[in-house]
Amino acid sequence: MSAADRIQEAFDRLNRQNGFESRPHQIQLALLISDMIESGATGVFEAPTGLGKSFAALLPAIANALESGKRTVVATYTNVLAEQYWRKDLPFALSLFDDSPKIAFMIGRQRYACLVNLEDELPSHREAFQEYANLGIESEFRRFAFSRKDVEARVWPKIATPSVCPARACPMYDDCYYYQARKRAEDAQVIITNHAFLLQDAIVANVDEEGEGLLGKVDFAIIDEAHDLPGAAVNALEFEITSSKLAMLSAMSIRLEKTLSNYLNRTGLQAELQSTGERFRTLVDGCQSQLASLGRQVRDSKLVAASPGEILDHPALKALLVQDERIAIESLAVSVRDACQAVTKRYDDILARLRDEKPESHRMAYESAQMTLSFLREYGSYSGHLLEPQGASISHVGQFQGMYREGQGAVYEPRVRSDVVDVAEPLKEILWNRVPTASLSATLAVDGAFDHYKRTTGVDPMFEEILPSPYDFRIQAALYLPKAGRIPDPTLARQNKEEPTYHYAIAQELRVILEACEGRTLVLFHSRKEMEAVRGMLDMGPDYPILVQPRSGAGDLGERFRKDPRTSLFALRSFWTGFDAPGETLICTVLVRIPFEVPTEPAQLGRLAYLAKQELDPFQVHTLPNAKMMMRQGAGRLIRSTRDWGVVAVLDPRVRTKRYGETILENLPTDMRRFDDFWEALAHVKAENGVE
Repeated sequence: MSAADRIQEAFDRLNRQNGFESRPHQIQLALLISDMIESGATGVFEAPTGLGKSFAALLPAIANALESGKRTVVATYTNVLAEQYWRKDLPFALSLFDDSPKIAFMIGRQRYACLVNLEDELPSHREAFQEYANLGIESEFRRFAFSRKDVEARVWPKIATPSVCPARACPMYDDCYYYQARKRAEDAQVIITNHAFLLQDAIVANVDEEGEGLLGKVDFAIIDEAHDLPGAAVNALEFEITSSKLAMLSAMSIRLEKTLSNYLNRTGLQAELQSTGERFRTLVDGCQSQLASLGRQVRDSKLVAASPGEILDHPALKALLVQDERIAIESLAVSVRDACQAVTKRYDDILARLRDEKPESHRMAYESAQMTLSFLREYGSYSGHLLEPQGASISHVGQFQGMYREGQGAVYEPRVRSDVVDVAEPLKEILWNRVPTASLSATLAVDGAFDHYKRTTGVDPMFEEILPSPYDFRIQAALYLPKAGRIPDPTLARQNKEEPTYHYAIAQELRVILEACEGRTLVLFHSRKEMEAVRGMLDMGPDYPILVQPRSGAGDLGERFRKDPRTSLFALRSFWTGFDAPGETLICTVLVRIPFEVPTEPAQLGRLAYLAKQELDPFQVHTLPNAKMMMRQGAGRLIRSTRDWGVVAVLDPRVRTKRYGETILENLPTDMRRFDDFWEALAHVKAENGVE
């Protein structure tokens, strides 16, 4: 039986189950991905909501694992979506086959609980958590904490697996959640993960002599929610010096001492080991002081260096270039580099005494120490290159928002950071040239083509296809655009310092919408300041409660919205994508403003300057396409099943008054009938769907 035969048989079984309808385009996509896995080809696909792209991804991965032993990684954007694949989609997909390949779930190490840290922080709860947890990951711990009043979820950072740990030299290595997951993943044929871990694996494989990463040799990668891959790549390739990073270096040296101390007693090197660690931590403390002093000098973001150097000629970057602070920044970077280099040299001398030791425990300690030293070398090397960035990247200094504390507001901390401003070339090197892939998303195309995705990621696909939506937007949805003049232009309002007038107009529009829909509305904002200002002008009383996304964590906000049909939800970026609320709990999605990136940070300005130096219009090739994609994502929250109906409301007047406005609307479902009266729009979709 071929992989294609296995897939067709699985779909036949799926279609015989109650509640499932045959989806020809889902089958088409699954068979095409299967052919790509077999041939090692790369493709890019738009698979609209409702098509069933998770099964279109999983079934060929399973079929090819069973038929030829091919190893496929399925990576989605967030841990939440990866868990959904693992706990819901994959088990159901496996039930459609007679046999099952080896499977594994794998995410970043700091998302797993460390049993040693758990014993130190919550000794009376370690065994209970081990009985409770299946994967040992953060989400399980938070649910565990929620079920026990004497456990606080905010302790998680203290019990998470550190960036570098003793590994096999750890007394709890055999039960370690992270390393057990690694072992399963190395042996699995279908691996569920997220973009961050896929990229981490790719980075490791790129420097590995045998070209294998944390997962071993992978035959194919399916990248779901691929529209978020560029952002994930920027995060994967960043480097920064912060107080928490420096504290981590000190903690690593303490763990290294604990790992080696028992094995160095008889060699007479115990005192040298201790003095080396103390000396390193003293140097790191000095770096902490330098960073704190720099933070007092630099309040606003400043540019330190850029590559290629020509982009420094751009007026926006020239204005940000550091002057007086440069000596302090260079001193900090060099201090971190020298501290890491000095300690690794001394540890290397000490470890030379363990290298040829025969006891297995000594070899394990040696290997564990080498992992720590490798990290320190790399961190020191990156620190030394902060003032000499490579590729298309910039280095900058400024303040970033740390933890938000109730009653105290946001806490800001200083940092020196390097960001890649064009990920296309790095992705070619670490991912596209190494592993064939299928990129999937419900909103991957812009203006009916994949040019934007290909340019920003560097992928060169053999196959491209935009699959049709299974939904009838002519019947199920309508588009509401307020009449010209009802809402001021937000850009002009800001420039003329008339933002309260703009906020009031938005509040009045929302009052009409919420009353007409009797709640049941998702309102998506692009700015917290705007969201809070509008909320302060809108009192709907107890009949139609409004939930507002908090500054720190969304918690159970989405679930509360789904459970109470009278409720409306005011939300920001994390709810524009991935949020699912099918049924009559959501009958209107409001896109308050076109989510244009406002370039104020050095990384954003560096990206625009880099594009300009290539004689590209940054607005046309970056800002506008990203806004179109985000508008598609936001509008996509409304219709999640063939039974859903409702109105998409776009309140930004610029869709009527600017030349780009119509091109943005053309990226939304074009079958939606347009209205300039909300009551008429709502009445239309109710009539079309037989709703009284």
